[in-house]
Amino acid sequence: MHLKRTKRTPPWRLALLGFLAASTAASAQSARELYQWKPVAIGGGGFITGYASDPAGRTRVVRTDVYGAYLWDADQDRWVQLVTAATMPEENRRQNGVAEGVYEVAVAPSDPNRILMVAKGHVYRSNDRGKSFVRETSGEGFPLAVDPNSAFRLYGPSLAVSPSSPDLVLLGTPKNGLLRSDDGGVTWTQVKGLATAPGPAGMPILTWFEPARAGAAALAWAMLPGQGMVVSKDGGRSFAPLVGADKPQPKTLKNGQFGPDGAFWAVDQETQSVWRFAAGAWTDLSQRPGMSRGRFATVAVNPRGGEVYVFDEGGKALRSADGGASWRAVAHASQAGPKDPPWLRVTNQSYFATGRVLFDPAQPNRLINAAGTGVYVADAEPNASRLTWVSQTRGIEELVANDVVQAPGQAPVFAAWDFGAHVKENLDAFSTRYGPKERVLIAAQQLAWSTSNPAFLATNASDTRMNCCWQDGDAVLAGYSLDFGKTWRKFPTLPTPPGTKPDDPWRMSFGSIAVSANDTSNLVWEPSFNRAPFYTKDRGATWAQVVLPGGKPPFTGSHSQYYFPRKTVTADRVLPGVFYYYHSGMGENAALRGLWRTQDGGASWSRVFDREIAPDSQYSAKLRAAPGKAGRLFFTSGTSEGADLRLRRSDDGGASWTALDGVEQVDDIGFGKPAPGSDEPAIYISGRVRGRYGIWRSTDNAASWRSVAGFPLGTLDQVTVIEGDKDVFGRVYVGYKGSGWLYGQPSSCNEEPLRLGARSQCVAAE
Repeated sequence: MHLKRTKRTPPWRLALLGFLAASTAASAQSARELYQWKPVAIGGGGFITGYASDPAGRTRVVRTDVYGAYLWDADQDRWVQLVTAATMPEENRRQNGVAEGVYEVAVAPSDPNRILMVAKGHVYRSNDRGKSFVRETSGEGFPLAVDPNSAFRLYGPSLAVSPSSPDLVLLGTPKNGLLRSDDGGVTWTQVKGLATAPGPAGMPILTWFEPARAGAAALAWAMLPGQGMVVSKDGGRSFAPLVGADKPQPKTLKNGQFGPDGAFWAVDQETQSVWRFAAGAWTDLSQRPGMSRGRFATVAVNPRGGEVYVFDEGGKALRSADGGASWRAVAHASQAGPKDPPWLRVTNQSYFATGRVLFDPAQPNRLINAAGTGVYVADAEPNASRLTWVSQTRGIEELVANDVVQAPGQAPVFAAWDFGAHVKENLDAFSTRYGPKERVLIAAQQLAWSTSNPAFLATNASDTRMNCCWQDGDAVLAGYSLDFGKTWRKFPTLPTPPGTKPDDPWRMSFGSIAVSANDTSNLVWEPSFNRAPFYTKDRGATWAQVVLPGGKPPFTGSHSQYYFPRKTVTADRVLPGVFYYYHSGMGENAALRGLWRTQDGGASWSRVFDREIAPDSQYSAKLRAAPGKAGRLFFTSGTSEGADLRLRRSDDGGASWTALDGVEQVDDIGFGKPAPGSDEPAIYISGRVRGRYGIWRSTDNAASWRSVAGFPLGTLDQVTVIEGDKDVFGRVYVGYKGSGWLYGQPSSCNEEPLRLGARSQCVAAE
């Protein structure tokens, strides 16, 4: 037998082929850049406006007033966001798709997989415990006129599901009457005769089903503001007054629930009363021993022992063990839970903001508080004289993002409404503290740093409670840090802008602030409320007013409302003493519209552009200076709708502007470390490029753009701020209107579909 001889490949050629194949694969992999996105772990910080659960406690959900709702994930021992691009219908997967809180949420008592949620004027239904939602298909009055962040956001419940049928649902609204569905929220009809109510404008209709009773259909109840309680015996098709008009009864209620004996308990904030309905009659308990009238927030009835707790909106509690005949005060304290953000210890105050409180359906004697900074629990033993609220907020990121900065060699700092500035050495670990001072409701509206000293940081932090709490002298904590936010010093003085008084603690507060590129003693600060800007050259020891030629006093500023995410004062990142100030021409100062520039630290100003840079610039406009590039500026009106939302760029210090083709809308602009081999700072934007929304990066001065995410981690919230990292190429920080911050960076992660409860997401840059 003769074997055919084959030609053998030399070893050197095999090695070369292997090297070329590996290089080709590596090149393909590098071209296909992957980004990993995660939350910046700060935790909590916003009001939980409602809580719902099935009777066994298997499905627990909470709603918020600023963005979304959360489901408790027992396997992960944390809350997970329900409102994401992975769970919501296609029509919501767009910019600003559901960028607000949830008006109401409920779990069907007979089916823990059925969740109903009212958001963005529509009803959403999940049959798989939140993994996916569908929207109602028809109904009267849709989209609904509901506001999850109104003055009545803590009233409820307004959404009730029958205990015997997950398909029978009642929904109370402020303006669309009482709606009924008998197919699980697919279609809705208005209950006739209950479409309007003469109560306070915006107060919703509240609704309940009685607990299930053997052999009897549960009655439906509805509180019509200004009229009183009505009841239905036919599943909500028709209603009649619970008691006669001549009988004592509440005309408005804030919150109520049934006790184990069938009695109904409720609180009325309008009359500052506590009510009980039993044996066919209402009883006002406000004059019983130990009870007095107050701004009551909620009532909680123990399903096992019948003890009743009522809470005012500051957390003060009264307890009754004898059916409301007498009451005793219960002290309270709060603390951060062992797995929760440590900074939540600041809630241990005499005023503990309280929303809805219920007893845990699964854990005996445990109270659950939908509170002002998250979810808290307390064990209420019989005859308890003290409640200790322990946070159980992990997973909830609800701070309203104002700003984020990161200077070379420094940890990033994140600034929020209500709970200050957080320095994040570790982005994945909860914050342990915040600045400038751990004061409840201190808002760090803006942060400013200088290229001359990257450790210097300034802020215009101010307390949002402008009707109280100034006596300690810290209503305005504006000042500076020499260690990039770890410790702070207040400005030695605050000026008195024209139109204000020296004894007004908030005379100089909020607004927009900037620090010179070459001198950290030189700052320009434009306060809010259209008050005149000021500058200092000695770190706030003295201030002088910014005077624009042609200005009409007293209100010559251009920052009208403190809650606008507006940043229109900036320093050139290269040129010494150069600041830019954009004026939208509000109030009586239309003549000041345009871009102004100073070259002497604020003493004298000249207008270099004499009209609006972009339309609708009076609200959330952003003026940004590029690092390392003298005179290079970017501008966006910051709005999401309008005829011309294009990004503008100036290369000559604002004298002329170019609208960038293809960049159709921008929320904000940030800058990061240049790409390898380049001296152009990486530019990051949130917005639409050639019709497509996402987070975008440019490495060539906005000539081309690459998407690094569509909706990172599925968030459908509205972006308020964006910034790049100066030390890590590709890392970008994104802040949202009601859900804190995310960060993304190039990674060797593995792509996979986003799912409910995911703690990170890997996406391909395109």
